[in-house]
Amino acid sequence: MTREAGVLVPIVRRIPLVVFASLELAVLLVALAKPAYGYVDPGSGLLAVQVGGSMLAGGLFILRSKLRRLFRLTPPSEKAETEKSTPAESGE
Repeated sequence: MTREAGVLVPIVRRIPLVVFASLELAVLLVALAKPAYGYVDPGSGLLAVQVGGSMLAGGLFILRSKLRRLFRLTPPSEKAETEKSTPAESGE
């Protein structure tokens, strides 16, 4: 058995569990649904859009920083050295 096959086996076993858990959650949400008696003004929809946009922007920022760290586009050591050497060179 190769290493690749060993990695794929747990993922294949998890897929039915994730599907079953999602189905169970959907059934519970439908079964426990209650009518909402409340007032929602037009500004509430805009607030929901703003919250969604903020979450998307934050998620993209975190994803970008994780990808940079993964691919080491700007290693922290080089960045620190560049910041330290820049003021010293300009002062000379």
